[in-house]
Amino acid sequence: MRRFGVHLNALRAFEAAARHCSFTLAAEELCVSHSTVSHHIKGLEKTLGVDLFLRQNRTVVLTSSGEMLLPVLKNSFDRISTTLETIKNGDDQAPLRITLTPSFANKWFIPRLHRFTEANEGIEVELKQSLSSRDFERTRFDVGVRFGLGEWPGLKTELLLPIRMTPLCSPKVLQNGRTLESPSDLVGRTFIHADTDDARDSQSEWQTWLDAMGSSDIDCRHGLSFQDPGLALNAARDGLGIAMGYLELAADDLESGQLVRPFAAEVQHHWPYYIVVPESKVDDPQVQIFCEWLRSETKTLRYSPPS
Repeated sequence: MRRFGVHLNALRAFEAAARHCSFTLAAEELCVSHSTVSHHIKGLEKTLGVDLFLRQNRTVVLTSSGEMLLPVLKNSFDRISTTLETIKNGDDQAPLRITLTPSFANKWFIPRLHRFTEANEGIEVELKQSLSSRDFERTRFDVGVRFGLGEWPGLKTELLLPIRMTPLCSPKVLQNGRTLESPSDLVGRTFIHADTDDARDSQSEWQTWLDAMGSSDIDCRHGLSFQDPGLALNAARDGLGIAMGYLELAADDLESGQLVRPFAAEVQHHWPYYIVVPESKVDDPQVQIFCEWLRSETKTLRYSPPS
């Protein structure tokens, strides 16, 4: 298929390669060979009379012309995909495709999902749990929640929730006079860590809290590590130790009394939760309804005081 002397397949190959900054990853996504992607892009460059990539050893970098073309193509392909799905579904409204981090989905979203579905009976929800921002490149999700610095190319971001951290544990951990009155009482206890792979190059969450308490000398490196905030909270709830817990995710467990917070002191994680939406989906009515629901739900969060 040609228009203005340009193959549609060439535009698709360029868009995938530009998103990934890799011909190899583009070939994997499109289920073609590396040479096919390279051939399409060279043909497109020849037709346009400009270079779209700077080829440096084994890496490729977009030129100014490539940077100009990428967002136009990405938005166009997203809109084509959405329109085709709408046509395919006929009169049925397409489902709202949501991607959430596993801990946010399990500890925060799922317990509240019934309120969204009851208020919006016409919206069907499809949910995938993932930590990757590349979900929006490879699969056509409509909206998601991620934690990080809020800087993801091609995605509109909006701050949803800060993450506040403090030690949390089961009430039975504090039974029989085993109180936690100061950080020094943590010595000899089992530390439960929730640091994810994405945060492994930064200081641990436990160390951040201890430093803020002036207790940097306490060795918190041992214990249990789950690399997932939700699993860490579940382990603490089962009495396996003391977790550096996210108050925003632990709100329901704290309210029910399954978890308690021994200390008043808390620190803020440097990565908050963000609503993330592809630029092509910003004006989608279902996305707007869902985002407004997320905002309203976060305003109702209640936090238990220290025990």
